Amino acid sequence: MTLNDLHPKTRMVVFDDDPTGIQTVHSCLLVTDWSDENIRKAFLDEVPFFYVLTNTRALTPEAARETLSTALETVIRVNREFGYRLICVSRSDSCLRGHFPLEPDVMSGVLAKHGYKVWHKIPFAPAFIESGRYTIDGTHYMCEGERLIPVSESEFARDNVFGYKHARLVDYIEEKGGNPQDYEIVNARSYEELYAFRDALFAAIEGQECAVVVRSSSSLPRALSGIADKPFLDRNHLGIKASGTGLFMVGSHVRKTTEQLDYLLKSHEVKGIELPINDILNHSDALLSQTLEAIESVSGNGITPVVYTARKEVRIEDAAQRLRLGQTVSDFLVEIVRRLPVCPNYLVAKGGITSHDILTKGLAVKTARVMGQVINSVPCVMTERFPYIIFPGNVGGPRSLEEIYKVLKGPQETIVP
Repeated sequence: MTLNDLHPKTRMVVFDDDPTGIQTVHSCLLVTDWSDENIRKAFLDEVPFFYVLTNTRALTPEAARETLSTALETVIRVNREFGYRLICVSRSDSCLRGHFPLEPDVMSGVLAKHGYKVWHKIPFAPAFIESGRYTIDGTHYMCEGERLIPVSESEFARDNVFGYKHARLVDYIEEKGGNPQDYEIVNARSYEELYAFRDALFAAIEGQECAVVVRSSSSLPRALSGIADKPFLDRNHLGIKASGTGLFMVGSHVRKTTEQLDYLLKSHEVKGIELPINDILNHSDALLSQTLEAIESVSGNGITPVVYTARKEVRIEDAAQRLRLGQTVSDFLVEIVRRLPVCPNYLVAKGGITSHDILTKGLAVKTARVMGQVINSVPCVMTERFPYIIFPGNVGGPRSLEEIYKVLKGPQETIVP
C-alpha cells in the first residue's frame, strides 16, 4: 500500500533534523528554504512526499522549536490551497540523538492549533534497517561487528548534547521527559515489519479526517512512501565527466568517520588537507588562503583533495559553547566551498552539520531533487553545478569513504608516485 493507495489527497512531509534523512529515498524533492513558493512547488510535484530540511539537531531547544514551528506553519498555510491529508514525520537519528520529545510535541501542537485532528498515537520508529539499527521487543539495538548491542552502550549515547542512558524505548521516553502513553513503539528488524505497520496504520486512519505525527529514523518514511527500490548510483547515472576531480569535505568527529578517513587517506589517488582547529579559531584568514591554494594545486595535478578538520575533538562542558565552536568550524568549511578556485566533478560532505551548511550556505541550494544513494545509506542530490553527496557521520563501514571515491573517480585521475 502506498500513499496514493491510502488517498490521492494525502501528502507525507518529512521534517528532517539533519540533512541525512534522505538516505533511503529517491525522486522526491528536498526543500531547504521553506518559503511559500518552494513549499507550493513541493506540493505540486508528482511525487507524493517531500523532505523539509530544518537541521534542528544543530540548534538549541529554543531555536529548534521556533524553526520547526515556522516550517510547519508554512506547510499548513500553503496546504489550504490543496486540502491534503498530512502525514508529518519528525525524522531524526537512529541512535536516538535529537530534540525529543520537543519536536513531535511541537508538531502536534501546531497542527491542533490550526484545527487539525491529530491521530491519538505518535508512531515511534527509530529502526534504520539499512545500517543495522533495529527495535526488538521495545528495545533499540545497533550492529557492532557481528553482534547487536543496546544503543545505550554505544558512543552515541555519550553524545555531548543528546546523551541518554536507556535503550528500552519506554524508559528512553520517560528519561527525556515524555509520556510513553502518547507513543506507539514500532518494533522492526526488517522492511517487512515496517510494511506491515504501514498497512495497519493506513487501514486504521482510512476514512478518518486526521493528520498523523510520526517520530522516526530514515526507514519508516521509505516504507510509508511505498517507493520502489533503485540501484546505487554511479558516475554515469550522475553525468560525471571523465576529466577533472572531485572534492571531499570531512567535518564529523565520531570514531566511525575518523576510521573511514584514515582508510581514504591511505590511497595514493587522494591528497589530505588538514585544518587545525586552533588555526580555524585564531588564524582563519591565513588558513583559508592556504587551503584554497592547496585545493587548486592538488586538483590541477589530477588528484582529489580531501579537506578535513583535525581529528582531536575539543571537549567543552558548556552546551552553548560547544554549539558555537561547531558553528565556527562549519562556517569555515562553508567559506571554503563558497570560494572554491575550481569546480569539482562532485562534492562529498561527511557529517550532519558539515553537509547541511555546505548545502544551504556554501552552495545556496533551496530545493533539489534526491537522486538516490551512491552506496548504502549515503544519498546524493543534484545541484546546479554538480552532484552533492551527503555522507552521515554515523553510517558505513571502515572503507566506505574509499568506496565512494572509487565509484565516482574519473578514469584519467592520476596516481601520486
